[in-house]
Amino acid sequence: MGIAVRCWLFFNRDLGPDVPEAHEVRRFQEAAKALDIELLVLKPSEFDLVVDSKHSWSAIYQGRELYKPDLIIPRCGSETSYFTLAVLRHFERQGVAIANSPAAVESVADKLHTLQVLAGAKLPIPKTILGKFPADVDLVQRELGFPVVVKKLRGTRGAGVVLCNSRGDFDDLAALLDGATAASDFLFQQYIKASHGRDVRVLVIDGRVVAAMERQSTDGGFKSNISLGGNAKPFTPSPQMAELAVQVARELKLDIAGIDILLDKDGYRICEANSAPGFQGLEKACAIDVPELVFLAMGRKFGLPVRHSERWEQAIDRAARAMFSSIRAPISAADLIDEAPQPLAPIAARARQRRKPAT
Repeated sequence: MGIAVRCWLFFNRDLGPDVPEAHEVRRFQEAAKALDIELLVLKPSEFDLVVDSKHSWSAIYQGRELYKPDLIIPRCGSETSYFTLAVLRHFERQGVAIANSPAAVESVADKLHTLQVLAGAKLPIPKTILGKFPADVDLVQRELGFPVVVKKLRGTRGAGVVLCNSRGDFDDLAALLDGATAASDFLFQQYIKASHGRDVRVLVIDGRVVAAMERQSTDGGFKSNISLGGNAKPFTPSPQMAELAVQVARELKLDIAGIDILLDKDGYRICEANSAPGFQGLEKACAIDVPELVFLAMGRKFGLPVRHSERWEQAIDRAARAMFSSIRAPISAADLIDEAPQPLAPIAARARQRRKPAT
């Protein structure tokens, strides 16, 4: 039997053991193998683009022609370059389905652009100032106060984010950054005291909340990232939080989104959105299979013949029922496939076993 679905996954680096996000790529490889999906992990920088007006298929990778895929999943995140966007646009214009369009990926690679889009939609964000050096400390104190968060425009896993507790701390940091070649690539952002060392990561796939976890620092610091030693546990968001996460994904036009939400004293604030969210901690905390959810949802969205097994349906149904029974319109297996599945086994059975799907 031939391959039913061909998929490319874009990733910038080799899959070494110390490479951030390599674990997630390997998880996609495992899921694709179990579902008989042909998955190629490709570096966008290794493509040669040939653009003409004949509208013929063109994909030259490391000097050889590739068959047209059914789906592309970009996982370059904040490392998305102009070249990567050009490659994505090239295949988008040739009719390939892309899980997170080039425009969506571009809108979240730049944190300020993300906030501008969300502010334009009247969604709650921390007040933010684009870094300018020499910094106007009076402006920062008047508009944001202290403590104040300083972060890079592009970054992930908490890298490039510091908290200045006082004007003196800020003066010292501003003096250090003044004159740096990329000094303008920083944001000054309102500190949300009520969410110190704590936030919620909400995973939204095809417009539906499928999982959420609360992340909390273990050392009293203000960053909660699991990669920095934070703890994670399952979290059931309120309908208001779930709806906010869905709105963020909708405004940014993200098919797959990791939405980080801060808990303010009078509601919520959107910290940031991720087009290629890490999910190692999320899978452990919530006992779900994220790549399988992605393949099933994108298969349905783009009309691809993705095969599914009873085990897979159980995993999806458990992810929905175990955590989101109180949320309006949660994801379910019946929502994601054309035909409702047969009655499911009890959700206590673990679905991480790897076996071939039924043919």
